Formats: sequence, structure tokens, C-alpha cells
Amino acid sequence: MSIPYTPPVSFAKLIARLKGGSEHTTPQPDPLRLSTAAVLLEIAYADGTFTPAEDGDVVGYLERAFELSEEDARDLLAQADELRARTIDHFALTNFIRNNSTLAQRIDIVKTMWRIVYSDRKLTDYENYLVRKLADLLGLEHHVMIDAKVAVLRELGLST
Repeated sequence: MSIPYTPPVSFAKLIARLKGGSEHTTPQPDPLRLSTAAVLLEIAYADGTFTPAEDGDVVGYLERAFELSEEDARDLLAQADELRARTIDHFALTNFIRNNSTLAQRIDIVKTMWRIVYSDRKLTDYENYLVRKLADLLGLEHHVMIDAKVAVLRELGLST
């Protein structure tokens, strides 16, 4: 018996479904919340490990940014993890966030990315690359991304 192949779902198709393109009986997550959670999870897994500290940063951000309870933030995170397992399309996710959030919100997302990567007090080359890439895709100029990084390093007591 073979398992049938299920092609990955593109983010665009998922958004169409979430906006009413299919018949769901359970409430579907807001696409902005889902894309933001998926991008943050991508950063959290960048070094190969999703630590409890990173989990706290991601959940805390989702609670604050979207006024969610911890339970709702964890449900959103589970749905985002499912999306990540199917496909991760950095351009589609960040483009959706870019078009549906303010500059201040995007800066806050990038600050959260820096908090996540520095939660273990070290930065890998890939984490650095990924934050820079995602910040660029979110439409942030390089100096704005660096300002966000410096602010987080000061906040965490890691700047000199």
C-alpha cells in the first residue's frame, strides 16, 4: 500500500483558502498572524534547535502584537509550524506581512527576530544571514535593521 503524494500548498493558495475559498468548519487563523508566526518560527529553527527561550520570545511577541491569550498564541504557533512543515516561502510570507502591517510593526518583528537568535547569547552565520534576508524582504532598509539589532543587544545587555 502506498501513501498518496500530497503536493505542498503554496502560501498564496493557503491565503485564498483562509479568505473563504474552501469550506472549513473550524475557525481559520488570520493570514497576517499566521505568516508572522511562520516567519518567527523559521528564525527560531535557523540554528537547528527551538529552545524554550526562543519559544517564550515567539509566544510573547504573538500575545503582545495580536492581543492573544497564551493558549491562542500557542495554537497559532502550532498552525504556523504545520505551514512550515508543508512549505516555507519567505517571499510570499514577508510580502504579505509587508503589505498588511505598518513600518513600526515590521521593525518590531525584526527586533523579535534578533531577540530569538540572541536568546542563546550567540549568533550563527546562518541566523545572521536569515534575519538580514527577511528584514530586507520586509522592506526595511539596512540601517533600520542594524538599529533594531543594536536596540535588542542593549536590551539584552550584550552591547559593549
